[in-house]
Amino acid sequence: MKISKLIQRLIIILVIQSCTGGANLTKLSEDGEAAYQVGDYELALSSWEQIIDSKGKKAKAHVYVGAGKSALALKQDDNARYYLEIAKESGYSSPEMYESLARVYKNIDNLSKEITALETYREKYPEGDKISTITSRLFETYVESENWDLGNDLWPEIEIQAQTNPKILANYLTINKNLGKNIECDKLAKQITKLDANNITVLEYYAEKYFWKAENLYVSEMKAYKNKKTNSQYKKLLKALEEVWPNFQKSRDYFLKLYKIDPKPEYAKYLGNIYTRYEDKEKAAYYNKKAK
Repeated sequence: MKISKLIQRLIIILVIQSCTGGANLTKLSEDGEAAYQVGDYELALSSWEQIIDSKGKKAKAHVYVGAGKSALALKQDDNARYYLEIAKESGYSSPEMYESLARVYKNIDNLSKEITALETYREKYPEGDKISTITSRLFETYVESENWDLGNDLWPEIEIQAQTNPKILANYLTINKNLGKNIECDKLAKQITKLDANNITVLEYYAEKYFWKAENLYVSEMKAYKNKKTNSQYKKLLKALEEVWPNFQKSRDYFLKLYKIDPKPEYAKYLGNIYTRYEDKEKAAYYNKKAK
């Protein structure tokens, strides 16, 4: 610790000690904020909590916010949530309160409450210092919660910053895939590949795209031939297979790459189906076993 910071900490400690008699809680609050600003979160939390211990729930809401954000910085998520929710329930509102609440809810994996905190920040503080970060995270939460239309509506606000960010672009690809916008998906997949050739979302998109393109054509043409075994229908089947096998091959290559990165059972299942179509019983059995 640098000498200047050490001296600053000692001064704050002395001030806090002089204030514990309850004569100057306002000064104690100011010193808590000062400690927070220099990154001394333990000292900041201690000062806020002394006010809370003295005043109880009669302490001003910003005191609870100070305690909450200090606890959050110390990774004390339960304490942070407790203090911040008391401030919120009192009717208090500030951008740092909602930003801190959103972070707490993310940490404890409460997606619905995180979304509410993010949306409230945007509604109340559209010019807030953290609005860009808040909007970007809200877009992610819409994808995580499968709110495809909400994510699509929010896209214009982050489109510019997303152009060099493969993660955000991949989320938008997921949205368009679920909305059935195939042309936009192809465009996004190419754009993301230039930024990140091993992007999982893109690899999965191409793997599934070529699989179902091949599988659907294979099933439909085989069914048509079984229903009508004529020379013309057989020629049509052969023509279709000229498209089917290259697409199965493309899909296989993508799924093999994905399986090498992460041997998920779902990838193995696709590979088992592809090798079944190729009538490669040994490989089909191998991947079907891995899919279980």
